[in-house]
Amino acid sequence: MTETEISAREFEETFLKYREKYIAIARSYVRDELAAEDIVSGCFASYWENRKQTGLSESLHAYLLKSVRNRSINWLRDKARRAEIDEDQRNIMMGRIKVMQQEEPSDIFKSEVSAIFRRLMDKMPEMTRQIFFSSRFEDLTYEEIAAKYNVSPRKVKREIQSVLSMMRKSLKDYLPVLLMPIVALFL
Repeated sequence: MTETEISAREFEETFLKYREKYIAIARSYVRDELAAEDIVSGCFASYWENRKQTGLSESLHAYLLKSVRNRSINWLRDKARRAEIDEDQRNIMMGRIKVMQQEEPSDIFKSEVSAIFRRLMDKMPEMTRQIFFSSRFEDLTYEEIAAKYNVSPRKVKREIQSVLSMMRKSLKDYLPVLLMPIVALFL
């Protein structure tokens, strides 16, 4: 079945199932919850209204992802034009739009996630950072890490859990975006 043959029921199920994920993607671009909701609703409505004329050869999800990205870029561009902001802020926003247009969404998110990760690591006490790196990048067991840093295995476990908790909080807006490629594999 091609995407232009999608039934109203299938479309409604897709909308209900994935709407929040697409909103998270749009929100990561525009940093505005209401605008993100409007963008996603517009993407779904536009697809449904033009489904017979589009002649899509790609999946509905790929179409919607591109549509969300493009509408987000347009929203940012319009905001930059309308807003009474100083020249520096306008240049920053226009630079971000240019980067978004040139890169794939996953590349943009990788760099943002990397920057968040680096800032998080910089804020951590040195011992916590060393314990975390030993666990994740040296593949040491809790007991090996405890012996290496002369602490208890229980402290090692607490430190790692603390770092993972901070990472979940810091990256909560990116989790739906990071999971989209995985979800797409199962569709």
